[in-house]
Amino acid sequence: MELDLVEYELDQDTKAKLDEVLKNLFSKTSAELVILADDAGRIISLKGKRIDEDRAEFIASLISGMFGAAAEMSKMLSVEELDILQFEGKKVDVVIKAIKPRFLIGIMVDKGVALGSVRLFLRDASQELEEIFSSVKLVPVKTVKVDVKSLEEKLSKLVGL
Repeated sequence: MELDLVEYELDQDTKAKLDEVLKNLFSKTSAELVILADDAGRIISLKGKRIDEDRAEFIASLISGMFGAAAEMSKMLSVEELDILQFEGKKVDVVIKAIKPRFLIGIMVDKGVALGSVRLFLRDASQELEEIFSSVKLVPVKTVKVDVKSLEEKLSKLVGL
């Protein structure tokens, strides 16, 4: 299996701007967690209540995988390009939004939080993030060959199998 990796150069000023947008979104929505990741599931920034690094990385990977799967289903069904994905759990709701050119933001809120206001604040934050990312230099790095067996072992270890 091969993956096309793209890296990006984020200077301290850009990182500070991204963190400020996430901080505002986290505050306005009373979120449990806000994660900004690239489409490969690598965390760029996050704000959350009581979350460890391993769990955050796993959630970012899931956000990337779920959004990618839903985007592929949209293509197969010939519906418009997927921009936002939302699902509701018993205790937590999750909203995932695409950020151009190839980023995702995922927000998790308690069940009692109004999703309409979350989506409104998320839309505003995504516009700010896209403006910030418009000045970021994306650098195609390389194609990486992934050993499926070692990837399965790492996932099994992560989920405790």
